[in-house]
Amino acid sequence: MDTPEQDPGYRLAELAARSGVSVRTIRFYQSIDVLPRPDRQGRAAVYRESHLERLRLIAELRDRGLTLSAIRHLLGRRASPGISVGDWLGLDDSLGGPWSEDQPRVVSDGELTDVLGARPAGLRGQLERSRYLERQPGGSWLVRSPALLDLVLQLHDAGIDVEVTGQATELLRRRLARAVDDLIVLFVERSGAGFAGPAPRDELASAITALRPIAREAAGIILAQEVERGLRRLFEAGPIAVQRHRAPSKVRRRR
Repeated sequence: MDTPEQDPGYRLAELAARSGVSVRTIRFYQSIDVLPRPDRQGRAAVYRESHLERLRLIAELRDRGLTLSAIRHLLGRRASPGISVGDWLGLDDSLGGPWSEDQPRVVSDGELTDVLGARPAGLRGQLERSRYLERQPGGSWLVRSPALLDLVLQLHDAGIDVEVTGQATELLRRRLARAVDDLIVLFVERSGAGFAGPAPRDELASAITALRPIAREAAGIILAQEVERGLRRLFEAGPIAVQRHRAPSKVRRRR
């Protein structure tokens, strides 16, 4: 590690220019404890090379989808026998591959017409408003998730409105995103201590590869169990409880 004499450091504007992170964002990162405070030289604040490296690491973690809360937890954790966050980021072959075979697809207008079949003409607009479809230049369409689109169409045929399924999808996505952040924190913290054995990089890669195919199945099983539990509790409580359950959301909408 460089000593202060070897690392003359940067002023705030210099750090922002070198990192590509705005001055305002750097100050925000300091306020939420994901970036250490600068050193002081008299009345001047001095940022070191370690601050620049930390900003690059934060950017990498954010690009991989972690929230700032999860990043703060990871970067603030005490030293452990497991590998570092930086080593996790080096596992591109294991972490970078898709965890689902369901990938976005661009289809022509004619192909989309074939997919929608004889369903009502207004359905295409509903799917676009709910972000299952996105218009592309030249008249083509981006299908963000072909598998989700197929499920939405099945639910539509069963009488469930596209807007309802869209809201349900976004609700699940928000809640699952938080759960995934917590899982990533757990796996990083426990690497070498209950996850991936001694946790050299090759063993960690093997553990992640083994985890990949069961992640979706495990999530589906747990979700099904929780839906069953929630519905059973609701029905056992009776109609009055259903009305009470709806009341808070109505209050929030009036604000």
